[in-house]
Amino acid sequence: MECLIIISSPDGAAEDERLSDLAGFLGVPTQVQRLERGGRSVCEFLDRISPGPSCLAMHLDTLDRIHRDLNPGTKLRQLLDDRFANILVYGVPAAGPNDALQSLSNGAIQAFTTHPVRAIEYSLPPEAGEFSAQLAGQSLVTAREQGATTFEVRQCGCVETILSANRQPMFVRLKTPAGGLYLLAAGMPELRKPLTPGAGLGEESISLLPPLIFLRHCFAETCWHSAETPTARLIIDDPTISSKYGALDFATLKASMRRLGYGTSIAYIPWNHWRSSRRSATQLLGDGSALSICIHGCDHTNHEFQSESAPVLAQKAFLGMRRMERLRNRVGIPFEDVMVFPQGQFCKAAISALRSTNYLAAVNSSCFPTDYAPNDLTIADFLTPAVTRFDGFPIFQRRYPRSLFEFSFDLFLGKLSLIVEHHEYFRDGCAKMEEFVAKLQRIEPRLSWPGLPEQMMKSSMKRRRQDGSTEIQFVTRRFRFTPKEAEEGPHRLIKFEPNPALIERVLVDGTSVPFGFEKDHLVFEVQGVPGHVSTIEVIDRAVPPPAVRSFGPAYNAGVLLRRGLSEFRDGTLSRHKRLMKVATGAAKALKATGNS
Repeated sequence: MECLIIISSPDGAAEDERLSDLAGFLGVPTQVQRLERGGRSVCEFLDRISPGPSCLAMHLDTLDRIHRDLNPGTKLRQLLDDRFANILVYGVPAAGPNDALQSLSNGAIQAFTTHPVRAIEYSLPPEAGEFSAQLAGQSLVTAREQGATTFEVRQCGCVETILSANRQPMFVRLKTPAGGLYLLAAGMPELRKPLTPGAGLGEESISLLPPLIFLRHCFAETCWHSAETPTARLIIDDPTISSKYGALDFATLKASMRRLGYGTSIAYIPWNHWRSSRRSATQLLGDGSALSICIHGCDHTNHEFQSESAPVLAQKAFLGMRRMERLRNRVGIPFEDVMVFPQGQFCKAAISALRSTNYLAAVNSSCFPTDYAPNDLTIADFLTPAVTRFDGFPIFQRRYPRSLFEFSFDLFLGKLSLIVEHHEYFRDGCAKMEEFVAKLQRIEPRLSWPGLPEQMMKSSMKRRRQDGSTEIQFVTRRFRFTPKEAEEGPHRLIKFEPNPALIERVLVDGTSVPFGFEKDHLVFEVQGVPGHVSTIEVIDRAVPPPAVRSFGPAYNAGVLLRRGLSEFRDGTLSRHKRLMKVATGAAKALKATGNS
């Protein structure tokens, strides 16, 4: 059986457990063989392993122990090559020569160099694209608290650099007859490490890359991987349905979209539904221009989905959806049932409100609710297509077009590549956006730009199980998949659902199927027919729709005033930098912005 065997010795046990946790999270069958101090030698243990397709991983301290235990005349490299297809050795050593590493690499690598604490540039060479995929050629500069360690290479011709630090090899591969010897001058990331708002994965992505690359490259179909070709979408917040909004000219945008083949969703404020005409909607959205609208709050008031009670949040979520339905019925233009939170702020109860009112998903610049607890979100939550920790409802992360590395890392993980901007970005036309889109298309030539629901309803990860069947992990309650020729037969489908009591039934192509639950996951089976699009729908138990009541004359007048002032700001003040600066300062002083 193909699996990852981790030989764990006491000195590297913590790092070994981290690798085992990550491998299990990625679906890789894993065995941990623990060696106690004073127990039998590692060589005796290795003698009991039959040669096969399995991969071996060990800490550098374990490698040192193997080297010390070797009988005279036994070659370390041959001992391991004869038994394993691929080998990974990891750990942060002391600077200077290392006899075990020199022996294992046949003299290609002899020592380590330590880089002090400072800004370190991590790079993934273009020629290593076989391993790093969309990240090939990308770099990230960050300041590590513990510095970095790299290899001193003596035989460059036989060493492939996959990741470097300050232009020195940090993660490398040496080809072997059966596969490869992977060496990493760093430790293993802690998959369950809590993250905080604003930080995101950040530097953690560098720690994650080597083990992710090793596991994905060595286990391929057995490891969780993206089930679909990469997709992207530009999302622009706030515009009304008109020919222009602030600095954004829609004719210019649509021409740009046609030239480069990208698609855009307008995050539309439902309060505006009564102001949009059929003629304007048809001109803007009705010509197949890959331009669409999704839902941006309800009234777009300050802290709208952050600080209200659960019943009020449910009412606003329901009202926002109903207003969009009225707009669709009146002007004949569809909308995307995806929420973009105003000011990017939401609380946990807002996620429950979206689920109870049948939204497909949320898109946000931050996946952290304003009332998050310290351990709510960990590294593991950001390695899946969407964050589903809260109520099993998906939150897809979007990013400003600043760091190409972050977008590349999302694509590497199989996530949607979602870009966010506001009208001010288009003050000088679409040249900056076209430049960024072109960069994305260069790093991922297969990139397509369908509407948000189409992307999200296909967003998933899959793997081949030990019995040869296919397992798919999806994130939205409406899901579609199309098996390939080699995937005919039973498919096991799973979805994270922390509250089983919510689920009433599961439909496959409109027919109810049996389902169950395993470790917070909904589980059921579908017969896959190559070329057939299977449509899945997870139905919650019915709850009465929230009563939609008026919030009162004062509230309604405030919304009207806020919308008028916001459009005056975007359409007039934004043309004058000094006036805009004064107005922004006044708004913050009055606590009238989401940043207060």
